[in-house]
Amino acid sequence: MLLTSSWIIDFVIIIATISFIAYKYATRKFDYWRKRNVYHLKPIPFIGNFKDVGLFKITIGEWLKKLYDSTDEPYFGIFVYDEPHLVIKDPKLVKQILVKDANYFMDRTNAAPEHNQIIANMMFFQKSPKWKAYRTKVSPAFTSGKLKLMFHSINEISKDLNRYLGKNLGDLEMKEVCAKFSTDAIARCAFGLNSHCFEDENSAFRKCGRRIFDFNWRNGIIQTAYFFRPHWVTWLRLDFFEREVSDYLVDAFSSVMTHREKTNIKGNDFLDLLIDLKKNQDFREKFAFETTEATAQAFQFFVAGFETTSSTISYTLYELCKRPKYQNTLREEIKAAMAKDGDITYENLMGMKYLDMCVQETLRMYPVLPFLDRRCNTEYKIPNSDLVIEKGLPVYIPMFGLHFDEKYFPEPFEYKPERFENGQSAYNKDGLVFLPFGEGPRICIGERFGLLATKLALVRILSEFEVVRNMQTPDVVEFDPKTFILQSKVGLPMKVKKLMPTPA
Repeated sequence: MLLTSSWIIDFVIIIATISFIAYKYATRKFDYWRKRNVYHLKPIPFIGNFKDVGLFKITIGEWLKKLYDSTDEPYFGIFVYDEPHLVIKDPKLVKQILVKDANYFMDRTNAAPEHNQIIANMMFFQKSPKWKAYRTKVSPAFTSGKLKLMFHSINEISKDLNRYLGKNLGDLEMKEVCAKFSTDAIARCAFGLNSHCFEDENSAFRKCGRRIFDFNWRNGIIQTAYFFRPHWVTWLRLDFFEREVSDYLVDAFSSVMTHREKTNIKGNDFLDLLIDLKKNQDFREKFAFETTEATAQAFQFFVAGFETTSSTISYTLYELCKRPKYQNTLREEIKAAMAKDGDITYENLMGMKYLDMCVQETLRMYPVLPFLDRRCNTEYKIPNSDLVIEKGLPVYIPMFGLHFDEKYFPEPFEYKPERFENGQSAYNKDGLVFLPFGEGPRICIGERFGLLATKLALVRILSEFEVVRNMQTPDVVEFDPKTFILQSKVGLPMKVKKLMPTPA
């Protein structure tokens, strides 16, 4: 009996000692912001201020907005688990970090895993100086001249979209329909491939797209780790995308690239640019730009492009189906432009002011990636303050907080295209408060392609169809917390009706 009691006491002492050591280790940095006299939220041992995100109760964007709304300080400190992060909310300071002093903040916070060279070499994940060199070389793929060449292909796919809608009138999940369009558009314009999403409900490309951003536990845990626990990614050799999905897409892109190289066929597309870079001996040798690196850029363009475009189209339709007045105003602009030129042209599309206002308001309310992240790459003193941001410190910009701040956007939860009557630049004169694609050197490289495809799809749809609410259309969109982008828990269901011909 005495021996048993002694064993229990020893066991309790060991457990208590281990718990104490774990507690001290987990809280060892919790005085970081206090020492620097920076306002911060009180952290919880082991999880910091990250509880709601870590337990998948809230999206990252909504979490940062909640923190943004909790203080009037121009910046404040938080803890993600045990690591200190700085959140910037002052628009002038946001501009300072993203634009004027961007050289101090060139890298994102995410992991760039050496065990998966496709992911590590995607431009979104890349670190400087390699990222900067790739960005410079890839940017020419998105000039106005290149976009005009792509316009014809996107326009043809927009006609496929309307044919599909004409055959499937009634209740539709429009996010899925728009994803079919954006997948076909990117596959055709970037790689010269036909993904046949409107012809085949089980198109391999569309199935891959669904799985990449599917809000499941696997994606939620691993993709969150890529942003907030990059060393876990390295230790556990975690892949941002399911390996089966990335392998299929990489094989598809690399096989087309190899065929092009052997036959010298030109497609006047993104793939041509990547092949030319592979042939550039100086660039190839300096930055190791071979088939793997080229394929990584193709994969990046596909992944980023189809989700951004499909979300913006479908969220715009969602807001317009709830507001027939706005929908009709936009339709009148579309009809006037098409009556003048006989159809949609690149020039009249770019000249549709109300269309641009609607899209910008959608991007304000539903930015696909509702936060921006940077890692300080050398010590940086915040202007007019005593705070020095240390090398390696993660810095977050709560885009959702800025976009829904009533100081900048009165009645922020109301969809009001007229906010953008004077353009988006009117909001960013003194600082940055509207930045759906980011800003500065790391602004989204495919912004203009995404806007072109988005506007073309909206014009094509609304020229022939009306979108209206059905029983399943949510009054307010609830976002699924198991994904780092903004995705509705229930999709975006609505009814599509054929417009009656206008009497002669």
